[in-house]
Amino acid sequence: MSGTNKKKLQCLSNESMKRGRLEAHLKAKHSAHINSDLSYFKTLKEKFEKRTTLQSLFTARNLTNDRLSEASYQISLLIAKTGKNYTIGENLIKPSISAFLKTVLEKDDTDVKALPLSNNTVSRRIDEMSEDIEKQLVEKLKTRNFSVQMDESTLRDSDAVLITYVRYIDEGNFAEEM
Repeated sequence: MSGTNKKKLQCLSNESMKRGRLEAHLKAKHSAHINSDLSYFKTLKEKFEKRTTLQSLFTARNLTNDRLSEASYQISLLIAKTGKNYTIGENLIKPSISAFLKTVLEKDDTDVKALPLSNNTVSRRIDEMSEDIEKQLVEKLKTRNFSVQMDESTLRDSDAVLITYVRYIDEGNFAEEM
């Protein structure tokens, strides 16, 4: 082995792999790179150290307010789809995420505590999302032909509910909104 290759191996070797085994590994597994420049190996090492890992995804520096807000909206949508009480966010979901982080990933749960899932926050987010959906539907209906069907129903405590169905063609397919 040439002197430059030995120098490369000395720079890249660490205490867990002896120099002789590192040379054998380079010859056996990476023979195409035996004559590569030292800068190639240094670049490889830098890329490896800077790679995204599961642990780095959960560190506080990567969890920005935008990501926390996005997660809050996604969880609020799930809560709305289930029809459960909005307090389930703080009473069940946050403790569940916290338990998962502590038990499975052995991570600190301080970021979970910053996740906005209070009853008022979930309610506000659901209202915002429904208003946005309504605005999008109105904009679609301004440019399309549509039909309307109304249905009256009664809830358990004798409350009357008026439901309106709108049917229209969206991108060649029939669409229906309530």
